[in-house]
Amino acid sequence: MKGGPVSISELFNQRADEYDAWFRDNPLILASEIEAVRQVTPPFTRALEVGVGTGRFAQALGVPLGVEPSEAMAAYARARGIQVVPGHAEALPFPDAYFDAVFMITVDCYLEDLAPALEECHRVLMDQGHLILAHIDIDAPLGRVYEEERDRDPFYRNAFFRGSREVLEQITQAGFEPGAIRQTIESFDNVFQPVRPGYGDGVFVALCAVKS
Repeated sequence: MKGGPVSISELFNQRADEYDAWFRDNPLILASEIEAVRQVTPPFTRALEVGVGTGRFAQALGVPLGVEPSEAMAAYARARGIQVVPGHAEALPFPDAYFDAVFMITVDCYLEDLAPALEECHRVLMDQGHLILAHIDIDAPLGRVYEEERDRDPFYRNAFFRGSREVLEQITQAGFEPGAIRQTIESFDNVFQPVRPGYGDGVFVALCAVKS
């Protein structure tokens, strides 16, 4: 999981406090994103979040276990009650068909090649298990802001942004059948924002896909 001369793990080790503080300072944007993910999440009994970060989504959604390559980020997640295993999306340290739900929230933009991570999610999911994936939709109106601010934002300087059509195509190629999809965040104002079906307007898109 590399992005230029500084690895993603190193970046987040250096800036974990800054990363987590953004969510603390924008709680209503975070709440909107959590609600979008919640609306596409089916019941689960054994779930994993890939790239659990500081654990804010996992804590809110009741996901007890995460994989995270950055120890500084993992420390935040553990403080929020999440069990964190060191690892990378492209080589998950779990057996085949182990989970009935795998979450991957805004991780794809740190992966130059998304296919290996999706293949690993497919591998560790049970038959008819669910992949719950959320991403920044670069084709949404606010996507241009991410592009304009790319060079000034250390977290997105070397990001690999994708549109929802591309993400859906790659999910399908990895052996998933896409289902429910929700979108939110049409402004960067810290207010609770509507969650609506589909994609194209909100820059934060959450979807659920079944392992087929």
